[in-house]
Amino acid sequence: MAMRLQLTSGLQVLEEWAINAPQADRNVVYEALFAVADGSAFLIYDIFGDNREPHQFLFLVKHDLVLRIGIDRADSSFEIVYIGALEQGTPAAAWAEDSEES
Repeated sequence: MAMRLQLTSGLQVLEEWAINAPQADRNVVYEALFAVADGSAFLIYDIFGDNREPHQFLFLVKHDLVLRIGIDRADSSFEIVYIGALEQGTPAAAWAEDSEES
């Protein structure tokens, strides 16, 4: 059974990003956030962990757009850490580049 999570922090990150984001990008990010909340995101998206921050995960929502969340399993909650461009030099960027070439 998928773990349901409640968004407890990071709405400011979402609001600041959404101001200048195209509607299509906002739609895919909102869909991803709902999927994280209902537990289905781990089945739908390409997800990358972060060795420096083991509780954080990077969701590739489009080939150039990511959502980074932090999960608190003990609290069954999550926070939005970052929304924006895929950062070069990360494992997710290397994976995205490889998948575009094939």
